[in-house]
Amino acid sequence: MPEPVESSSAENQKPGKVKLRDWILLPLISLLTIFLLAAAAETTARHLFPRPKTNELNCLILNDPSTGVRAVPNSTCVDQTSESKPVEYKYNSCGHRAGMACTVKPPGTFRIVLVGSSFAEGLYVQRDKTFAAVLPAELSRDTGRKIELYNEGMHWGTPRSVDLRFNQVLAAQPDMILWALTPFDIQNVSLLLPYIPPSELLTKKGAAPAPAGGSQSFFHRTLAVLSSKSIPELARGAWRRVMEGFSDTRTSFLLQHYLYESPSQYVKHFLMQGDDAEFLRVNPNPRWQKDLHEFAGYDADLEAKAHAAGIPFVVVLLPDRAQAAMISMGQWPDGYDPYKLGEDLRSIVEGHGGTYVDILHGYRTIPNPEQHYLAIDGHIDSVGHHIVADLMAKGLTGGAVPMLSTTAEPRAVLEAGK
Repeated sequence: MPEPVESSSAENQKPGKVKLRDWILLPLISLLTIFLLAAAAETTARHLFPRPKTNELNCLILNDPSTGVRAVPNSTCVDQTSESKPVEYKYNSCGHRAGMACTVKPPGTFRIVLVGSSFAEGLYVQRDKTFAAVLPAELSRDTGRKIELYNEGMHWGTPRSVDLRFNQVLAAQPDMILWALTPFDIQNVSLLLPYIPPSELLTKKGAAPAPAGGSQSFFHRTLAVLSSKSIPELARGAWRRVMEGFSDTRTSFLLQHYLYESPSQYVKHFLMQGDDAEFLRVNPNPRWQKDLHEFAGYDADLEAKAHAAGIPFVVVLLPDRAQAAMISMGQWPDGYDPYKLGEDLRSIVEGHGGTYVDILHGYRTIPNPEQHYLAIDGHIDSVGHHIVADLMAKGLTGGAVPMLSTTAEPRAVLEAGK
């Protein structure tokens, strides 16, 4: 009886031919899966970090080069970031977020006038929780004197704009001027009218300016680009636009936010940011040195005006988020020093006859102070403002400013005058 014929093993193992339909469906299913995952991630990110629907720009005058940015008197706005809750900004008749009327100083009051940029103004923090509101109560308690703080801090209140508006500072009848600086103020020492992205201007009353070449059709603009660039240039441009598009998504924001919660990862990433990190370098680049030299000129002018008016001039540096993290961790890479900017400012300020109060060293004993900054935006939150108020109170009453010293003599004089 003949043996049954078996098919060869090669024939049994030979894969079936992939149909054309599968070549189309499999990539489509993969793309659909990726799209659904991306959509789910974006939806979650938008829920956790929604784009703000309010804008403080409606209360600001952004086109006056004679003063720099200033607020509309008697205006009220609400603003927030994706990392913060809505915050009210109420400006008095002089355009200041002072929490008090723009009036004559009350008798028997020691008035501090605060100047500076957005940290001083208390951006994204309710006014009563800012260091400008907390500090006078601490100083009054420590010194036994009636102390108030009149806040003239303003969005983009750079050294140049502070110098231009110094008559307003004197008009507030200060017994002391307190200049709260940040690294931003040195990096933007002469900035007056900042560039506002059209997307932000659209939320302000009035339309954003039309982009150049807007009258051309999309087809003609695309044809012009294709005819002027090589294929590699077009590929690089397309990839760049894809990455720029991703960086503007809420998913990118979410990933960045949680990555920055690690102080070591945040510092590592920040030190790769080029010019933004120059203030931390032991040997900063020529551009930063030029900005610091220009700052010294504005400081000299401001201190001369204060001296002529017989008013003490005090400067304090508020640390950047990366700077605070480095100080708290107590370690940083070779070639960097988070204290260097403070030392440079002390030399400049004291060289012109002013007083520099150091609070940077106070961050050595504060665990994870970077957690009290908005991770991406970089401004301090309400807890961060209380930390600043505590450190400032210690610095101002520790002997650097004789009128605020906590020695027995001022208290005795105060008691004798009652």
